[in-house]
Amino acid sequence: MGELEVLVEQLDELLGTGIADVSDALELATVAGLAARLGAGAEVMFAAEQWRDDTGAELLEVLWEEIDLEALTSEVDGLLTGEAEDTEIEEALSDFDDVVAAAVWCGKRALVAPAAREVTKTIRMSPGTFAGIIEAGTQMSRLPAVGQDLALYDYWLAVADAKRSY
Repeated sequence: MGELEVLVEQLDELLGTGIADVSDALELATVAGLAARLGAGAEVMFAAEQWRDDTGAELLEVLWEEIDLEALTSEVDGLLTGEAEDTEIEEALSDFDDVVAAAVWCGKRALVAPAAREVTKTIRMSPGTFAGIIEAGTQMSRLPAVGQDLALYDYWLAVADAKRSY
């Protein structure tokens, strides 16, 4: 089962169990955002989009008021100590990327854009720190949705370029 199929299955499960709080709303927005970025069709996204635009709108507004982007960017900045393992580096960047994908899906691109620029700057400042996850950066940078929104997703290109930068 591919990544998109797993995300679609998770999306169905989340919608089936109901979204009760801000944490659930973030999880749904993240899964939907990742699925949309991978090219999920309109028929797959319909129920999630309907929830986002109707019953979930209020929860999502609270979510975006409460989201701590500074903590996420600080987590990436904290990787520059040189002590983090590749798995920790990939996890920190994935956590950040999850929020970006959720924000894009929710129409909150402008909210996360400054944080995305900060993360890109961090990666470009110390590319050797991210050299162990070049393959992940390369794969992500090849996604059509990433390529169409480089101003936001430039951090993936920075990771993919890490091998040429140190």
